[in-house]
Amino acid sequence: MARRKGLKKWDRITEEGWLMLMGDTSVMSRLMMDIFDRLYDSTDHMDNGKSIAAALHMEYRALNSAVGWAGGKIRDMAEKGLLPLYPEEKKARRPKKSAPLVQENLEKEEEPLQESSVMAPWEYVFDGVEGENGTYFWILKPAAAAAFGEMKEAGDRRIRAISKILEDDKTAEGLEENLFSNPSDTSVRAIRRLLEKDRDFQRKSFGRDHPCCLVCGADRMSLLRAFPYGEKEEGEKGLLFCPTHGALFAAHLISFSMKGELLVSERLTEKERELFHLTAGEKAHGHFVRRRMAEHRKIFNQEGRKLK
Repeated sequence: MARRKGLKKWDRITEEGWLMLMGDTSVMSRLMMDIFDRLYDSTDHMDNGKSIAAALHMEYRALNSAVGWAGGKIRDMAEKGLLPLYPEEKKARRPKKSAPLVQENLEKEEEPLQESSVMAPWEYVFDGVEGENGTYFWILKPAAAAAFGEMKEAGDRRIRAISKILEDDKTAEGLEENLFSNPSDTSVRAIRRLLEKDRDFQRKSFGRDHPCCLVCGADRMSLLRAFPYGEKEEGEKGLLFCPTHGALFAAHLISFSMKGELLVSERLTEKERELFHLTAGEKAHGHFVRRRMAEHRKIFNQEGRKLK
């Protein structure tokens, strides 16, 4: 019968706390971010720890040790009051769905578990479940998954796309060839097409009107970047933003109403709203296609509802 690894459970680090941790390279190293990346893209943010080790070309015990070390650091920071925490009565929300192998048993674990006086360090980073065949799964904590997703959405789309192409390249980073690998010339062509497509998208999005950031109106050409929204149809134009407001838009922390008024997510604090000069209800400095913005606004609303 599948079981959770003991009764060691600690879900009190908030989404803001995880965002703070991801900016601390002394704790969240490149290895930790790579592990989060693997888990985030897996079904229900869950994967076998040994599979992650194999994908990262590491020995499982070394990987587990690295995670344990990071978990210990996170534990110490939380206990010293250096991280924002949920109140005792409010735990981070849990995933609604689980992988088929452990779905039935995870549903039984929805009730709060008693916290143990001795907690394994990894429990501060991942939840875990042992499957029927003894396979041990790592599950990214909900607040951590939300924070990591925001980081990915606000990041450079081209870098993410190129990284995916290189993952499938049998020559990249010394990966052994397999049936699903691509030769290097295929990867080079794919990257060239991607960069050319992005360049054309950027130029086309400037159009003939006076280009400026849709939020603040900044019009320094060297700072403006086009961001896609709505259905990613071929030939569609993007919206222009300065770097700050573009990242906020990509991460669905801001959006626009049908009337062209700025919407600001409740995930942003009052201090952040002031720093980024965000005033809900302000009119956009430009036009957009309402039908396409409706899709972006839907995700914006969904992310906001998760806080309630």
